[in-house]
Amino acid sequence: MRMRIAVAAGLLLPFAIVPAAQARKSDPIRYAVPLKDGKLRVVLRSGAARTLKALAEGTAPVAVSEDGTRAAYFRPKDRALVTYPAGRRMGSIRQPRNEAGVDETRLMLSPDGRRLAYFGNDGLYRARVFDTATGKKIGTLPPPTDLWAAGFSGDGGEVLLVSSYAPTTDAVVTDLRGRVLRRDTPPQIVGHNLPRDDSEGKVAALAADGRRIVVYVPGEAPGLVVYDLTTRQTGQKLPLKQRPAAATWTGNHEVTLRVDDGKRTQRLKVDVESGAIEVVDAYRTPTNRAYHAGG
Repeated sequence: MRMRIAVAAGLLLPFAIVPAAQARKSDPIRYAVPLKDGKLRVVLRSGAARTLKALAEGTAPVAVSEDGTRAAYFRPKDRALVTYPAGRRMGSIRQPRNEAGVDETRLMLSPDGRRLAYFGNDGLYRARVFDTATGKKIGTLPPPTDLWAAGFSGDGGEVLLVSSYAPTTDAVVTDLRGRVLRRDTPPQIVGHNLPRDDSEGKVAALAADGRRIVVYVPGEAPGLVVYDLTTRQTGQKLPLKQRPAAATWTGNHEVTLRVDDGKRTQRLKVDVESGAIEVVDAYRTPTNRAYHAGG
């Protein structure tokens, strides 16, 4: 299979005053970096930056949506979970004060930033899902015993969970209220490469149809594999030499990846039918720990 690689060029335009919603789409967030002085530096596609007051103890988490329109973090004055740029509070969530709770908290935004999942260590061990426009709770995902949330679907309507009971690994799709829609034990080439926790360096993404998942398969001939949970069919491997750090379905046949070699970060759009790859953004990798758009 021949692979076509194209680079999308961007132009720097003179500064102009535009509506906030339009500005977020035209100059989205690339990444956010927690600073030592209790602040959060939000870096935009243009290179401009914004500095927010944010909780900075332990490993207090941050999340940035794939499209860069929203970020989520904890503000220091009341430890509340809020979003940027609206500053809207999500329910009554507060970051716990104990170090263990801080370390185990996790945030996850849908690709368009409209949904936010909060995984807390508050004794409930359930992820709460919120509407970021209203701050209201939508639903609760199943308790994460032997479950790992790989991410929202491409349209933000479902969540992909990975259930691991040795020697098998299941892919579980739920709606935003936690109801299981699909569950399947994929073939080994897919199941072995599903993420089971945050330390494995594996990625998986669920399409907007709630059926197709994509995983990265390493080895001598590394590449992307698409698997249909309904038909149980595995697609042809699409060559990809760079291991992705994050993956999101951004179209019916399009997956956007973030790859990072330690010096340069790139965002790649991959056509899962043709294998064509387009570089849509590239920037110097931050030297400090960063939360990039899309994970």
